[in-house]
Amino acid sequence: MVLIIVATVVGALTPSVMRQITHARINRAANVVAGDFYLAQSLAVRQHSPVIVTFDSTLKTTTIALPSGTALFTRHFDLDSEFKLRAYSASPASVTLLPSGMSNASVTVTIGGSDFNKRVRMTRAGQIRIIG
Repeated sequence: MVLIIVATVVGALTPSVMRQITHARINRAANVVAGDFYLAQSLAVRQHSPVIVTFDSTLKTTTIALPSGTALFTRHFDLDSEFKLRAYSASPASVTLLPSGMSNASVTVTIGGSDFNKRVRMTRAGQIRIIG
């Protein structure tokens, strides 16, 4: 009898807990994307050279590279990573950050799951915001 009650309670709470875990992963991923923007800005200043941030929505990766093509950093957001994101896209797919802190374009990265999304936006002036 006790096992039936425990199984019923666990069965009732599982969807809620899974939703909270998914939301926490998406929120953490949004903070990490914002941190990657800050990292790219500081690398551009430190290197005294532009840095290119490329977003691959198919592989669900963010790559920070020098204009020569040398990759400095790559982060994965796919289902095999700690974030397990179902949706990951950016518009535009690439942005260049200058040593002055400015960028050549505003970029918005959309990350999420089936029912919950966050957007991370960086303006041309280098301001970074998490939206949603």
